[in-house]
Amino acid sequence: MASPHTTPSLAVAVENDRREYVCFAGMWWTPENHLAYMEPLCTVPQYRRKGLAAAALSELYRRMKPLGATHMTGGGNPFYEKIGFEPCIGWTFWEKPEQS
Repeated sequence: MASPHTTPSLAVAVENDRREYVCFAGMWWTPENHLAYMEPLCTVPQYRRKGLAAAALSELYRRMKPLGATHMTGGGNPFYEKIGFEPCIGWTFWEKPEQS
């Protein structure tokens, strides 16, 4: 993850009792527009539905709020609404038609 807005120091990794990583939530921070973009979010399949991803996102929220984040986004997966996030940003995609 190497780009102007990647912030690996803010990422959250969750480990099991054997100290193996089982969930990861990355963070991209754009302070200019107060947007925290959660990406990637992944959980090892056998550890899903245990609340780990929700806990990781809650921790990201806790870390980003003091930095000035007013919006956090993570995609359109219904998972985010299920854990309490609400849609707030609409994306517009522009396409230039081909000249004939």
